[in-house]
Amino acid sequence: MSFRILQAVPYMGASTIRLFCLPYAGGSAAVYRNWGQLAPDWLQICPIELPGRGWRKAEPLSTSLVNLAGAIASALHPYAQQPYAIFGHSMGALLAYEVATRMDNSAKRQLRKLFASGSRPPFVPPKRPPVSHLPNPEFVEHLREMQGTPEEILSHPELMELMLPVLRSDFAMCEQYCLQHPYRLHTPVTVLGGEQDENATETDMLPWSFLTMEAFRSLRFAGTHFFVREQEAAIVRAISTELESFRTPIETVTAPSKVTG
Repeated sequence: MSFRILQAVPYMGASTIRLFCLPYAGGSAAVYRNWGQLAPDWLQICPIELPGRGWRKAEPLSTSLVNLAGAIASALHPYAQQPYAIFGHSMGALLAYEVATRMDNSAKRQLRKLFASGSRPPFVPPKRPPVSHLPNPEFVEHLREMQGTPEEILSHPELMELMLPVLRSDFAMCEQYCLQHPYRLHTPVTVLGGEQDENATETDMLPWSFLTMEAFRSLRFAGTHFFVREQEAAIVRAISTELESFRTPIETVTAPSKVTG
């Protein structure tokens, strides 16, 4: 099946590193719509759109995080002929790791860093029981407790009717995910967390260090689980600092606008 996971990504002469960004449960590529304006010229922000949302809303929702990661990795290969990094928040962090394990094995290794945000590593069990099966009132209350969905949306029946299938599917995909074959990356890993995020504390996230054979760093930001929205400028600045040492001159290339996954 042929599909786009990125909008048109022309090569930018001043850019030397691409940052592929994966959203949290229920999120779309729009989560990262401001990052391009916040990033330096040499860092090209490339938000990835998942099935069932955004310009891919006509496609069926994914039911397997592992299969989705495999499709994303296959689709990214034509874009990964120059240095790049992968960022993911919450569900996106688990996806980012699974994608990175596949990209890290490629013959021409250009992956410079994995950024895992707001998530315990995939071999650490969640603190909360599954919620994807709950009736709508209980499920919505869980979303309210997470403080990631504005109250005006939670209390809007028509909007929630559109959002609930995507959210349930993403939550179920994470709940059913199990790390089959732990893989230690040949690339550094940096984790980002909210200082008030009780579900992904600094202690919870430190075991990510076991999934890399290279350097490991932990960065903390003010905020709860969704600090990724509240601290955009600080996060992009930190990522830029982490990646600046990997800048290298590269030949001009043209990225494809459509790939096969």
